[in-house]
Amino acid sequence: MGIYLDNYRDAALASGIELDDFQIDAAKALEEGHDVLLCAPTGAGKTMVALFAVELAFASSTTCIYTTPVKALSNQKYRELASRYGSEYVGLMTGDVTINRNADIVVMTTEVLRNLLYAGEDMTKLGYVILDEVHYLADPERGPTWEEVILELDRSVRIVSLSATVANADEFHAWLESVRGNTTLVQTSHRPVPLLQQVVVGRKLHDLYEGGPSATLGAGRNPNSGALRAMDRAKLPERLGPGQRQRLLRLMDDRELLPAIEFIFSRKGCDNAVQDLVRDGVALTNRHERKLIHQALDPIREELSEEDKAVLRFRSFERALANGYAAHHAGVYPPFKELIEKLMQRGLIKIVYATGTLALGINMPVRTTVVEQLTKYNGTEFTDLTGIEYTQLIGRAGRRGKDDIGHTLVYATADMDPDVLLSLGAGELEPLMSAFFPSYNTVVNVLSEHDYQSARALLARSFAQFQRNREVAKLEVTRERVRQALDKETAALEGLCEHGDVAEYAQIRSRAGRASSAARKKAKKAYRQRVADSFEWAYGGEVVAYAYGTSLEYAYVTQVDGDRLRVATWMGDLVWLTPDAVRSELRHVGDWVLPAGMKLRDPEHREVLGDQIVDMVEERVEVGLDDDLLRSWDRGAVREIPELLEHPVHSCPDRDEHIEAATAYLSLSARLEQLAEVSESYDDSVGAEFDATCDLLAVLGVLRGERGAYELGAGARPLRSLHSNADLLIYECLKDEHFAGLSPAMLAGMLSPFAFKDRRGRSRPPADPLAWRVIRHNHDFLTELEERFGLDRQPEPTPHPTSAVVAWAEGATLQTCLNMSQYLPGDFINGLRRTTDLLTQVMHAAEGTPTADTAAAARRLLERPGVTQAI
Repeated sequence: MGIYLDNYRDAALASGIELDDFQIDAAKALEEGHDVLLCAPTGAGKTMVALFAVELAFASSTTCIYTTPVKALSNQKYRELASRYGSEYVGLMTGDVTINRNADIVVMTTEVLRNLLYAGEDMTKLGYVILDEVHYLADPERGPTWEEVILELDRSVRIVSLSATVANADEFHAWLESVRGNTTLVQTSHRPVPLLQQVVVGRKLHDLYEGGPSATLGAGRNPNSGALRAMDRAKLPERLGPGQRQRLLRLMDDRELLPAIEFIFSRKGCDNAVQDLVRDGVALTNRHERKLIHQALDPIREELSEEDKAVLRFRSFERALANGYAAHHAGVYPPFKELIEKLMQRGLIKIVYATGTLALGINMPVRTTVVEQLTKYNGTEFTDLTGIEYTQLIGRAGRRGKDDIGHTLVYATADMDPDVLLSLGAGELEPLMSAFFPSYNTVVNVLSEHDYQSARALLARSFAQFQRNREVAKLEVTRERVRQALDKETAALEGLCEHGDVAEYAQIRSRAGRASSAARKKAKKAYRQRVADSFEWAYGGEVVAYAYGTSLEYAYVTQVDGDRLRVATWMGDLVWLTPDAVRSELRHVGDWVLPAGMKLRDPEHREVLGDQIVDMVEERVEVGLDDDLLRSWDRGAVREIPELLEHPVHSCPDRDEHIEAATAYLSLSARLEQLAEVSESYDDSVGAEFDATCDLLAVLGVLRGERGAYELGAGARPLRSLHSNADLLIYECLKDEHFAGLSPAMLAGMLSPFAFKDRRGRSRPPADPLAWRVIRHNHDFLTELEERFGLDRQPEPTPHPTSAVVAWAEGATLQTCLNMSQYLPGDFINGLRRTTDLLTQVMHAAEGTPTADTAAAARRLLERPGVTQAI
């Protein structure tokens, strides 16, 4: 252990913190000059390793950049570091706010660091970069930024990557080593504060696992059968109502489980939960706490006009906050939300009802987290919580140094699957999957630093290509197994027919095309009979394959009752099957003898059987031997093309038997072709997409020169400054004469569709119809152009916010703008902030032109202290 780590550990001890082994291991690697990938649960203490990197930067007279995925987290981290080291040593850069940018420690969003790297910022003094929440690189919209930063940073800079626990940390580590050199992987699943996971069934709490609180979630532990029985027997609610929430709140208060965060995943649900408490006069704070809360509210109270207080329902917000509770979601007025976070950290707020926004790294630990459902809204639809999301939610529970244990309460509802809950509670995680692709902005920025072939090679080193290369290797193993199985089937068909080659005949049939309607109808009737026959021939103890809906299923036949079969599926379900319920015949896979004592009414025994079936059919599934069962019932009817009619096998009296014998051969042949196509699509896929992107940009004049040796053209400089997912569309619009002549307020309005997120699919007429026609024309033109080059990137803008943003820029009140747009205050203000950020990009893109001055003026019109600007 080096001198710096010794001193750091001693200083931590002096402040009452004893470093854990994983923290020491990570810090030691940093001191030895290695990059570090640290994967640990939320609340485990990853920040202590980040702070050691800061200390090393001070000791080596270099600078340190601390990146976070979102501005809110950057603002919070800036306040923490400024408090710890002094504001003169800490800076902040978030796109719309810049403070002390030349400081020794600068906190910024990852996008800002990426843009500084491409802008050629002098980073010769940079020694350390901390990438907080690096698992965010899987985010489809913003994830590529992380990979670009990792690829572009000089290898002399030490990178500290802080990640939630992920399933494929070894793979991510291998990639980091391949592009960065010496990188030490440090992993831990240990929580410093043990967690007790419980399920709420009616009025009772049941431990989810046996053995009480655990420092490693539920992995390897036995589920509590009492909890499962209670969930199975109780009449569970579809969703929680006010009475149930308040009953749970009283229970938490009585058992001293507050403060808490209750995740509802619905904005309206969060707001209603707070309003219900206000209506019923619930108070969770004492007189002193209420006084402190009112004092914290004073700056906002003084800043807001009476009209704004009315539209923001300030009085109701103040009353709820003073009583110790609040709602936290993206629609909340940003200054309110930022105050909630500060008061929560001070322990003045007892419960927050949240949609999930609190899970992203914001430092708001509590004693208890409550999860009302296992699905959440992702912006377009409701999806199941992932393992990573769930562990981040519950990771807020348990405050180091304050709580002996943390608590997670999951409310059992009618649609909750106990198996899914147990899987999430056990910490079963998904692999980290790259979302990287070479965007238009990325391509021109990389080409500004590298020649074409070097730029292509750089992007081909992305994590995306690394994962696809590994997948190609796996696919090759599968292809070899399919080839071997196909060789066996081919050999079995040889000599089967004295008239000719059955395999050759089967291939001709497979590509002959669809038969006539009458022939298909006849084939369907014949196949229906075949399905019925397969049920008649089935017997107990047989394992069968069949198509059910759109899925291929495997099951063990437990009972035959006329034309009904009772089966135990490989998923552990016990169901009845009839010929009308399936989409294919039952195909014999094998036989299996049920062990003595196995009772299929017992879910645990059925799970054991399911595992046995999986083992039995694993190779069949991998090589696609039964995929033909998913085909249409008219599969037996094909067009009688001359090549087919002239083949010797076609005149064989045993032709139908030969066709049946070739079923597996055809399935394996199709599977081999499919694997070849997938493998080809993965091979050099990032490089191929880079080529296609460059070809498109060359058509537009952004790039010039010969294919394979493109250089930046005259139009590249503006595009380099546009960091939006609509970068090329904005670039094309800015070239239009009408756009160039817009007033500052109108420019802000007509750029707002690229910055606002519309959750409800609303559409108001555009503030400037002609400018909107320019946007639509360019959108349609680029969509067609992308289709030509095999790309699909154009977002679908909506004119909905344009009039309200123009009104705001012209001085309208917040109430007027909200009435015009029907946005929630938080959505509208956040949209304004993003529009302001986009206007800054336009200022740089249009530098030296009147449009740059217009964009600067538009930005000033949008800015209102304390509303669109915040730290």
